[in-house]
Amino acid sequence: MKKRTKSEKITIYIALVIFILYAFTLIFPFFWLLLNSFKTNQDFFTNIWGLPIDWVFTNYVDAFGLQVRNFNLFMMFGNSVFIVIVGTFISMFVSSMAAYTISKYHFFGRRAIYMIAITVMLVPSVGTIPATYQFLQQTGLYNNYLGLFLMYSGGFGFSFIMLYGYFQNLSWSYAEAAFIDGCSDFRVFLQIMLPQAMPVLCALGIVQAINLWNDYFTPYMYMPQYPTLAVGLDGIVRDMTARSNWPLLFATMLITIVPILAVFIAFQRTIMENMTTGGLKG
Repeated sequence: MKKRTKSEKITIYIALVIFILYAFTLIFPFFWLLLNSFKTNQDFFTNIWGLPIDWVFTNYVDAFGLQVRNFNLFMMFGNSVFIVIVGTFISMFVSSMAAYTISKYHFFGRRAIYMIAITVMLVPSVGTIPATYQFLQQTGLYNNYLGLFLMYSGGFGFSFIMLYGYFQNLSWSYAEAAFIDGCSDFRVFLQIMLPQAMPVLCALGIVQAINLWNDYFTPYMYMPQYPTLAVGLDGIVRDMTARSNWPLLFATMLITIVPILAVFIAFQRTIMENMTTGGLKG
């Protein structure tokens, strides 16, 4: 084994110190938030940086009673879970169909479609908001789940790019054998090609689920009467700030953070390994 030089060791130690400091800046706010969520309001203002004098767990119970537009936290939580599950499924299914079709079928304009898909990712979506809003209003899709899921059903984007690379490297011999047995194109995609891409789909699905859970703008803009946790938390922050009830606000924030944080911690290895496989190796 080659021994590291003195300069290499110094560089490694400096990098280690930087990463430790960076990790501290990420962990400390969360730990501070957790401690203060168990305080009373008076205890919080008396000693912001100290441990709770009396550990209060009622903040977490009271958090579920908070309301935004006649929705309490429990209802907003259920709304977010429903939107994440259905929205992720629709998004991944449409993206996988688009990526599979363009990567495996040779037709006029498919390379142009691929270039457009990449170009669209570079264009800010802010300019399309007025047209999208007017379209949903005129078609009756505004302020309902169908319109919101339509926003999430775009076939292009990051998932498309990753799946395109994966499908392009899959062997076509499986499909040819299925065609000989009389399978249709859709059946080949659904029963043969899609299961082979399931590891990458799962990794991308987890990333998409995290994005939808944290999505504030789309539900706020196109479905204002059915707030998700991301939207409702904004109203709760304003309400709790006006009332200066910070421990209750901290408890509410932790309730919204912990589920998706647990998902990421549980599947972080799956995300890294399979997305690398899909994007680089195929």
